[in-house]
Amino acid sequence: MRFTTRLLLGGALFSLSVPAAVRGQDGDGADPDETAFLRAVGKHFETPGREVLVLSRWGVSTREIPVVLRLSRRAGVSPDVVVAQRRNGDGWMKIARSYSVHAGEFHVPIDGSAGFLGAAYERFNARPASEWREISLSDEEVVGLVNVRFLSRALGMAPGRVLEEMGNGRDVVGVFIRLSGGR
Repeated sequence: MRFTTRLLLGGALFSLSVPAAVRGQDGDGADPDETAFLRAVGKHFETPGREVLVLSRWGVSTREIPVVLRLSRRAGVSPDVVVAQRRNGDGWMKIARSYSVHAGEFHVPIDGSAGFLGAAYERFNARPASEWREISLSDEEVVGLVNVRFLSRALGMAPGRVLEEMGNGRDVVGVFIRLSGGR
């Protein structure tokens, strides 16, 4: 059975067992901030909300779901393939390189301080763009760069402004809510 069919069937079954609040309706039990973030991720990556929820249900961290969707889209493979590679212990750069995606494709131009991504930007700045494929990024750097790009585009804000707000890069849901005016 193809991934899309499995994912849609899984999503349908999952949606029947998920509380209304997680599906974005009124009710108790779900974090409304996380729900809003996941809804924005789905919209940005043109992925149905139920598929995003399936990734969350599979245990993919909220802050890594944008990475899964970006890589799967860029590589032309289904998200479950990327998730399987990650579960096998592969780092984000190893997964990316397996699809000919290199560090330069994660680069986001910024003005100002690179914050917690300072080391990555030092490596980018030390080489011409034609050599960025040689750069290796840590998992945290890939997650950070993907989320800076996602939040910047989804919220219509300069990447530097988003990066400024991100602190150590771990609370992307909180950053999304603050910058979107939700809090």
